[in-house]
Order: sequence, then structure tokens, then C-alpha cells
Amino acid sequence: MNDGEPAIAVSRVSKHFRIYRSRETTLKETLLSRRRGVYEEFTAVDDVSFEVPTGEALGIFGRNGSGKSTMLKMLARILSPDAGTISVKGRVAALLEVGAGFHPEYSATENIFLSGAIYGMSREQLEPRVGEIIAFAQLERFADNPVKTYSSGMYARLGFSIAVNVDPDVLLVDEVLAVGDESFRSRCYERMLAFREAGKTLILVTHDLGAIGSFCSRAIWLDEGRIRGEGTPESITRSYVAEVTQQEELWSAQQAAAGRGLVTFHQPINDTVPISLSSMSLAAEDGTERDVFHNGEGLRVRVHYVARKPVRSPIFSVAIHRHDGTHVTTASTRTGEFDPGDVLEGEGFVEWAIDDVRLTAGFYYLSPSLIDQTGLHVLDEQERWYRFEVRAGKYLETGGCSILPASWSHVRTRDALTTPVDASV
Repeated sequence: MNDGEPAIAVSRVSKHFRIYRSRETTLKETLLSRRRGVYEEFTAVDDVSFEVPTGEALGIFGRNGSGKSTMLKMLARILSPDAGTISVKGRVAALLEVGAGFHPEYSATENIFLSGAIYGMSREQLEPRVGEIIAFAQLERFADNPVKTYSSGMYARLGFSIAVNVDPDVLLVDEVLAVGDESFRSRCYERMLAFREAGKTLILVTHDLGAIGSFCSRAIWLDEGRIRGEGTPESITRSYVAEVTQQEELWSAQQAAAGRGLVTFHQPINDTVPISLSSMSLAAEDGTERDVFHNGEGLRVRVHYVARKPVRSPIFSVAIHRHDGTHVTTASTRTGEFDPGDVLEGEGFVEWAIDDVRLTAGFYYLSPSLIDQTGLHVLDEQERWYRFEVRAGKYLETGGCSILPASWSHVRTRDALTTPVDASV
């Protein structure tokens, strides 16, 4: 397919959406008002142009709402641009949302044929691959079960396995891989590396700047629907981190004056969700709230929420990033095997207790998320919402960011030679 033309060509593409502030709900209201609701136009993608040569791995990153997912959906032909043109050569496989395109009543095997048909493959072409797809997804025991009974991880494994086994020329991958376990993500990245080495084209949308740096040969930084930077992953992500850090330093200075490390304002990502984040707080083991800790101490992270109506077992998640953008870890009530139970209408908080802060000295940022019980839908989130400082304390390590619990030992494997050496030789 490599005939000198780019695999993907995007020319002056724009996409707009309407955000309704009020909408008439009855025919009478519509006729009396002679309008279809009050709305404002939101530009998700604004005059974007770029090309992706055949065989390149391109990373796209940016803040929430920067237009990344909208751009990817247009490349996958799920959305059509309002202006500009998009040209994609060859078969495209897109992994944009867990379970997208699956029929909940169908089994994994039946959904393989359904998804294959969407990708333009016949049943005869797919039949020899069904076994490999099921095996890669590790669903042998559940292949004949309806996918509505699957967990989010099983959905992710099946969707990715189908996408990489339909011989795509272009693979589009969104943040969906974040729902899989570590073993699954490792196998996915190995498969994507093989895909790239085979001369195929790949676009990866992610918040993980480390993954872009190690996996992609070029990166695009989207900001408010426009390209802010384009080039090598190292140079572009450095510019992004520098700007984000500068903004966070300003926020932190404002909050320091108020005695808090919290961002002054949080806008829920969707006003219709039943539960949203309200604030964060950090405290020592004795309950004293503060923003400076020494490594080796205990730390309590509290994620406060407001529930407008009862919510069944939501998932609370907190990511930690170092000031330079390094993703240290992400913990959640699900990975911690803790069920907060059904949240009733009102206010409350969930506490993540860290008994031993094993971080090197520096500044770190907390990014909380609220996810529904299935793990598929983000209800609310706030990137880099709270900044705190770690100072040297119990541990002496200075390199990197995390300190592993470990010990040293010495084993003698061979005694020195006892035969004297003849110095006269």
C-alpha cells in the first residue's frame, strides 16, 4: 500500500456541536416559542490539518475536551466533519469505546462475525481466525456466553483482539486500553509493536505521555480543538508539561495564599450525571490537613462528592503524576477490591489511605475520577486537581519517583584461590 501517498490526510477539518441550555419538551412549547431550544455552538475540532505517512505511529494527546476523541471518530468515519476533508487509505480498525458495535445478546463468537462485517470481512474470511481471536482475548471458557455478561476487561480484550485480527491497514486506538489489566495491556502493546513493524499505520490517543514517548515516532498536541504543537514526542510533550506545570504553579500559589492546595473551580464534565466531584483534601495519619509530607509518613487522600440521586457502587479513582508529567500510579476502589456500596443522595467522601509514602522528594499532582459501576463510563474527573509536596524523610533515594519496598543481601559464591602465585614467572 506504500505508494508514496500518506495513509491519512486531514485538511482543514472542523467539527461543531450544539450545547443546549434549554430545550422545549412538548410540541406546544415548541410551537409557542417557535424555536428548538436555546443552544450555543461548541467547536470540538477547529481547522486541523496533518498527514500520517504509511507505517508511522502517531500519538495524539491533550487535555480533556481538546478534541482528541472527536478527531479519532472522524478518522474512523463514525462522525463526518462539518468542514474540510479526510482521506484514509485501506481498511481501518478502530478501538474507540469498550464494546462499541457489540450486540449484548450475542456471544463473543457471534460478535466477531458482526464486527468483522463492519470492517468489511466475509464470514469465510473470519472463520479461520475465530480461534486465534478468542485465544488472544482469553475468553475460551466464555466464548458462547452473551457479551452482556462480560466485565469491562473482557469487553476490552475482545474488542482489541478483533481489531488487530481483521488485517487493518490503519489502527486507531483510544484510551480504551486503560480498562484492561497489566497483563492485557502488555500483550496489546506487544501486538501494536508488531503491527507497526509490519509497516502498518497506527494512531494512539492517550493521556500517558510516557507511552507516546516510547511507542510513537511523532506526536500532536491538541488544545481547544487546534494543533498547539507537532513533532517528536520528546519535544512536544516537554512543551506541554512545561505549560501545564506553569499553570499549576499559578493555581498552587493562589491556593497557598488561601491555605489550600485545591484548584479554585471545578466544572463537572456533564451536568446530568447523578454524582460529581466536589473537592479533595489531604491529611496526615492524625487527621491534620496539610500539603507537605515526608516520605515514610502515612497519607490520607479524601475525594469528596455530591450525589444528586442514589448511585450504585461507583468506582473512585485517583492518579498521581510527578510535576514533569511522569505517571506514577493510578489506584481505584476497584483495583483495591473495595466496594463503597450504594451512594445515597447527599454529600460524602471516600478515603484512600497510603500507609507509607514511597515517593522521592518533589511535587506531585492528584487527578481524581468518578466512574460508573461497570467501569465503562466516566461520570466526572479533574486532571491535576491537587498539588502536594514530598520531602526527603525516611528514604534516601533521589532518582526516579517511586521507592520500592526491598532489601539487599550478599551471597558468597566462590572462595579466593589458595594456590600461591609465583611472582618470578
